[in-house]
Amino acid sequence: MKIKLVIIIVIVLTVSCSKKTLQNNDYSYYKKEMAKYKRQTQQQDSLAHATVKPKERPTESRYLSAEEKRRFAQLLEVNETSIRNEKLYAAIKEWLGTPYDWGGNSKNGVDCSAYVQAIYQKVYKNKLPRTSIQQFYLDTESHFKNQKYLKEGDLVFFRLRNEDKVVSHVGIYLQNGKFTGSNSPRGVEIVDINEPYWQDKYVASARLLNIQ
Repeated sequence: MKIKLVIIIVIVLTVSCSKKTLQNNDYSYYKKEMAKYKRQTQQQDSLAHATVKPKERPTESRYLSAEEKRRFAQLLEVNETSIRNEKLYAAIKEWLGTPYDWGGNSKNGVDCSAYVQAIYQKVYKNKLPRTSIQQFYLDTESHFKNQKYLKEGDLVFFRLRNEDKVVSHVGIYLQNGKFTGSNSPRGVEIVDINEPYWQDKYVASARLLNIQ
């Protein structure tokens, strides 16, 4: 009887210890799994809440550098923020200083209408006729006389000599009373339309609606 009792006690203790050991092992495994899960959760949360850095804006615009923009603002006597159509001014920049050449159409020498034609083609994708008189008659419905209605991109027409028929010179209005043209003898430049010389020669302006 005593022997049986001892055997039973030993079995009970063995089972108890094995359960205890199993439980301890289970708890240790559980702790490892929880730690692993916690790490994964934290990583996922970090990724979910990570902020994407915005793309840095280039310091220079697509068409003009800051220095070039300042230069045009000075020429036009306006604030730099007024230089919005940078594509237009970038095209003008390529021609500034080109010598005047009657009948010329290259950077070696260009006349007024060829210069205007080149700018319109590049900036507005509009193919103008070759001469100033042809450009004047292209769309007579777009003509207006009063200079207070001038807007950037408008054509401005002049009759330089009394014997000229209707018009003989053309330029492109910019802003603040300034226009650009290939003017004899100085070549491509930006000048003030309010100068007495230009006011005396002024005929009319034109706004081609299909470029606006």
